[in-house]
Amino acid sequence: MDFKPPIAERETDELIEIASFPDNWNPLAVEQAKDELLARSISPEYQRKKFATLKRYKQKKVMVANKRKANESYDWIDFVFNLHYVLIEMLCDWDMKKDGYIRKHQQRKYTFTVIVLLVAIVYVLLKLEA
Repeated sequence: MDFKPPIAERETDELIEIASFPDNWNPLAVEQAKDELLARSISPEYQRKKFATLKRYKQKKVMVANKRKANESYDWIDFVFNLHYVLIEMLCDWDMKKDGYIRKHQQRKYTFTVIVLLVAIVYVLLKLEA
């Protein structure tokens, strides 16, 4: 199988990444990367060090993404210009908190509370007029 760019032409760090994280790559690419690392005489010790660095980098990247998701929120502009999208998301996405969208989950709770209160007030006012 031909890869673009070919495995043999890739940087050593990229080959180490391919060989170190086989679940993210085509098995044939992993084998070719390992063979190319052997052909380049890259020591297993160097590969382990690079793997540790890559692993820390990936963990930090995940932490930053999770923090971004946790702080993501609805803006008042979303309610004005994308109300249908916001309402569909609020009504259909019950796993916001589990998916890491902590702030959006809180906003949804407050929004539903306000809607229920407004409906109750309107109902009471209509009953009083009748």
